[in-house]
Amino acid sequence: MVLTGSFPTDSRVEKEANSLSEDGHDVHIICYASGDRPLYEKTKTFTIHRVKYTDFFIKKISALALIVPFYFIGWKKQIKKLHETYSFEAIHIHDLPLSKVGYYFKRKYGLKLICDQHEFYSNWIKETAHMNTFLGKIISRLSDWESYEKKYLNLADLVITVADPLKENYITQHKIHKEKIITIPNTPSKKTYKLQNVDQRIIEEYRNDFVLFYAGGIDVLRGIDTAIIALKDLKEQIPNIKLVLCGRITKPYDPFKTAKKYGVSELIDFKGWMDEEQLPSYIAASKICFFTPPANRDEINKTIATKIYQYAIMQKPVIVSDAKMMKEFVEGNGLGISVETNNSKQFASAVLKIANNTDQYVNINMDRNWYWEETVKPLPRKYDTFVIH
Repeated sequence: MVLTGSFPTDSRVEKEANSLSEDGHDVHIICYASGDRPLYEKTKTFTIHRVKYTDFFIKKISALALIVPFYFIGWKKQIKKLHETYSFEAIHIHDLPLSKVGYYFKRKYGLKLICDQHEFYSNWIKETAHMNTFLGKIISRLSDWESYEKKYLNLADLVITVADPLKENYITQHKIHKEKIITIPNTPSKKTYKLQNVDQRIIEEYRNDFVLFYAGGIDVLRGIDTAIIALKDLKEQIPNIKLVLCGRITKPYDPFKTAKKYGVSELIDFKGWMDEEQLPSYIAASKICFFTPPANRDEINKTIATKIYQYAIMQKPVIVSDAKMMKEFVEGNGLGISVETNNSKQFASAVLKIANNTDQYVNINMDRNWYWEETVKPLPRKYDTFVIH
């Protein structure tokens, strides 16, 4: 498995690696080194190889991947070293950018190529903050991610996506053969998301607070400002309200700047990135969880973010934006309320409605198809019958 980031920071990668290992595969993960984590690490179920790259290489050269060759050359060199030692049968690329590198190893060494699409990359990349700066817009014009996506996903032996509507996009827009694309929703593992895993110390920490909770990437595409701005009205109605954020901030987005502007800085509790094992405790300590991304992208309208399943499994009411699939999922299952994109007034009203009718949104009958152990089943099956013969 090849990641374009550090590890562990992506629960989907870890869940897939564990599932494939349990099915008898020897799984290796190559990724960036971060902090003081060891360059080589062997866990009970997989092996991690971390590569030291400079911030310049990661943040600058990667953005120019389709314009200059250095990014791909660097990764080829690192993966080749590992392949010479371990003789891999398959190369599993997480997210789109390194698909070209994966195809190099398929063509030169006969490895099976799996392209695992965590999101509809060509649609997502255009809306990111760094691609909407002056320089980013120039780079975006010179980087044809849509053609790249179509070319290399068609060259893959197996394509993985996170939702059936995105699968249909790949089939209709990119002409990918339907037999070589599968859907693996990014659902939570029942081993992690259960009440027995809750740390009572965290429950006690927030016992006197009305917690609004968000976990995940913290950037301009997440709609977090909607909740922050709503605090200005909510603090009059709920004096003990607190917004707890867990995740890594991607600049130039700055939630603290928004909080200061609206006079609610003291109501924000930023916890930073944390291991997934800690998240059930923070969800359990919350009153309402939320995810309100702008519904202006095909990709966001055709997926259900894993955090929505996490919130629901832990029996917490959810507020989402009007992104199509998440709105239908949350309202159709009685999990919470949908609000208009970027509408902080509606968000505040939804919080008050749930606060006054909590019993309406708890004690939900959980569907087993919301758990990873069920939704991952097509992955080892495809590996066994289609990828690794």
